Amino acid sequence: PGDWGWSSGTTATDTESHKGLKAAGSVTLTGGTFTVDAADDAIHSNGTISIAGGTYSLSTGDDGIHADSTLTIEEGTIDILTSYEGLESESVTVAGGNIRLKSSDDGLNATSGSGTMPGQGDGSSTLRITGGTLYVDADGDGIDSNSTIFIEGGTTLVCGPTSSGNGALDYDGTCTITGGVLIATGSRGMAQTPGSDSSQASLFVTYSASQAAGTLLALTDADGNPIAAFSPAKSYQTVLISAPDLKTGESYTLYTGGTGGGTQTNGLYTAYTPGEKLTDVTLSDMVTSI
Repeated sequence: PGDWGWSSGTTATDTESHKGLKAAGSVTLTGGTFTVDAADDAIHSNGTISIAGGTYSLSTGDDGIHADSTLTIEEGTIDILTSYEGLESESVTVAGGNIRLKSSDDGLNATSGSGTMPGQGDGSSTLRITGGTLYVDADGDGIDSNSTIFIEGGTTLVCGPTSSGNGALDYDGTCTITGGVLIATGSRGMAQTPGSDSSQASLFVTYSASQAAGTLLALTDADGNPIAAFSPAKSYQTVLISAPDLKTGESYTLYTGGTGGGTQTNGLYTAYTPGEKLTDVTLSDMVTSI
């Protein structure tokens, strides 16, 4: 060190990291191809992460993508093959892109990391979905916020937990749906529905017994057109459906089984041949439960 003019006693040390791509400040990704297999977070920032393009294949023993402050995804193809939690930040915004993720705990988690007890909330965490295509396979909560959830657009499919200690949708503050398609299946014990102050209607169905993985569920309008035709990859006892075509005061028909047709994306079909009719239902409010 003396040959380089360093002051006496100065040492430089490296700390081993198990993260894939990380920054102390911000991470901005606009393109490229990334394949990460990491013991810790695949992509991590102590500040903010912005993804506006690129192709990502991520495997991790912790979070797929984690930002302490703000995580924003506008474009890109993101495949989180394994993770503890898929997307995590105090503020999570999905505005576009094609995202598939598998998590052993929460799929999307908006948290300040303040360590609040379940049900207390932290008052600052926000999870917002305004566009894109999002598929979540979570053993914990599918979509979780310690404060607020806003769903305003996009297509979100959740194959949530099979155990009663978690829910496909979980929030400690409020959840408002004003647009987009949301189909969330999961267990019964901790299931939640959106708030009644939403401007887009939702149907919440509880089955008397768990439905086997792959059992097609469908909701059609009065003319037989499918509002939702979805084949969940995991067993389920509840399903939440919200879509722009759902209107209060109108009647719909719920089916099980049958055959999906047309284009299939993440188990969601654009066409449907009816199976067993379960019931007709008229939406009486912004959130109707049967």
